[in-house]
Amino acid sequence: MYGKSSFINRVAKNSRLEVGNKPGVTKKKQWMRVNDKIELLDTPGVLWPKFESQEVALNLSYTGTIKDDILPQTEIAYQLLKLLLENYKENIVERYKISLDYIENILSRPEPENINIYEIMQEIGRKRGCIISGGEVDDEKTSKIILEDFRSGKIGKITLEKVERK
Repeated sequence: MYGKSSFINRVAKNSRLEVGNKPGVTKKKQWMRVNDKIELLDTPGVLWPKFESQEVALNLSYTGTIKDDILPQTEIAYQLLKLLLENYKENIVERYKISLDYIENILSRPEPENINIYEIMQEIGRKRGCIISGGEVDDEKTSKIILEDFRSGKIGKITLEKVERK
């Protein structure tokens, strides 16, 4: 897979632009001359359009397409866990060894939804050893684990968008 910098280097038959296997290597705009008539502009990241839907932005952040340091990871992991609990509960049970009864019990509590989902997120943190001084769960570390497990496929085969049948 190629990013913009790699693509420009190939087209220009040059290796002047720095490249890497992760997004975010390009830090500033750079022009590369391909020939006497063509110059290409390499830019950091993608110049994102304004997303019409928060769902689209979240889906892109779940997959790491939007850089992790742009959005709060605990919020992204929380939203991903919410989506997974709505559509792929069995995958969460399998990956984190949390009983389905426990999940169903937490989700059926009269507490606000955000408190219930956060409690399950805390349980994942406890199961993964994300404990900091005082016995508290490290939300940042737990969030990174959830996102990495999703991105690497360890949670299973997940579809973020479903085709609507007409």
